[in-house]
Amino acid sequence: MTHHIDNRQFSPRQTRNVLDVIEHCRKNGLDKAEERKLLLLFGRFASRHELQMNIKRQPTNVR
Repeated sequence: MTHHIDNRQFSPRQTRNVLDVIEHCRKNGLDKAEERKLLLLFGRFASRHELQMNIKRQPTNVR
């Protein structure tokens, strides 16, 4: 049994923006150890959300 599928009922897929991990680390002032960790984890490219969720930030003392 076959069915006709209307292509107009499907919305186009959103593209995912990917960033160069090395450039992201340099722009955000991350050290080489953090850059190495991200490269091992994701490879050369990753999404902004993946990078932000896996960066270990130093705690800031606000006192």
